Amino acid sequence: MRFAPVFIILLLSIVGSTASLADKVGTTVDASKTVKATGGSNSRILASKTSIFRNDRLRANSSGNAQIRLIDGTKIVVGPNADVKIDDFVITGQTVTKLTVSATRGAFRFISGRSKSSAYSIRTPNGTIGVRGTAFDVTITPQGTNVALLRGTIRACDRSGRCQIVRNRCDYVLIGRRGVKMDRLNSDSLRNRSKSLFPLLVNESNLNKQFRQRGSGCTVKNARLAPDRAPEQQPRNIFRALFSTRQPTINLNSPERNSPEPNSPEPNSPEPSNSVSNSPEPAAQPGSEPASAGVPNNPGNGNAVGNAGEKFSNGSRGNSSNAPGQSSDSPGRSGSSPGENRQAGNQAERRNN
Repeated sequence: MRFAPVFIILLLSIVGSTASLADKVGTTVDASKTVKATGGSNSRILASKTSIFRNDRLRANSSGNAQIRLIDGTKIVVGPNADVKIDDFVITGQTVTKLTVSATRGAFRFISGRSKSSAYSIRTPNGTIGVRGTAFDVTITPQGTNVALLRGTIRACDRSGRCQIVRNRCDYVLIGRRGVKMDRLNSDSLRNRSKSLFPLLVNESNLNKQFRQRGSGCTVKNARLAPDRAPEQQPRNIFRALFSTRQPTINLNSPERNSPEPNSPEPNSPEPSNSVSNSPEPAAQPGSEPASAGVPNNPGNGNAVGNAGEKFSNGSRGNSSNAPGQSSDSPGRSGSSPGENRQAGNQAERRNN
């Protein structure tokens, strides 16, 4: 009987150890500065590979950072000034059927694991956040609960039951006394303030790779085209400038545009007459070369005479269709006026004789 007290003490220690193992919900992957855990087990400062238990309350100082991975793959980052508690954790195999995280102040990040979305719930002093395959940052301030959506979808509700479904990356939600308000992290009214409001979003260099979400781009203002700039005045890409098929712009006020085109009639000039002129052709100046000199098969001392194919006494044939200046644009010199061309051919023949 003298060994009975020793046996009872040993049995109680085994039961207590088994209960502690059963309440273990996760492990820290990394921790820096000061993050304390109390409530679920003995009080301790978190370090790498520190066990996390149900009902643990995790509190960080102004520079604290603890990265925790739960059994079902859920990841939590306890950020500066955070006060986060794991209230409910009901596990079945490698998934949970219920996981409730309560937060009262500070900044933290939540990335859901492999469990069903209905199992997760986040509680804050201003309302609740429902999770649907999601990653988001939360910062609790006196104005309310600020949420930055990084992936997936959330359902944000205030204490009166007014809710908003948030689906777009970089969306912002404020759950406050006046309900749920939505905005964008890179909006003009929020962009500068969001950098200080979400410290985990702006600087992820201290986070392990599996806890990063590359959310710093959410606070960058997108390049926008000023509405008063015409497309022709926009800076163009060098490749577009080199290979563009757009025609050059014509200045309607340039002198070249107002000058008459070559071979076009002068303004207000009378239209050319189609009537046959009976005036004799001007005689060629002595020593000057006729305008049609050098034209082959052209009788009449170099003058363009005769209809095309007309036979003369010397055996040559007329070629008025090949002679320069004898087109239909010159009145009385085209094939449409055979009488005039025949008369000119006869005169040339008499001069040769």
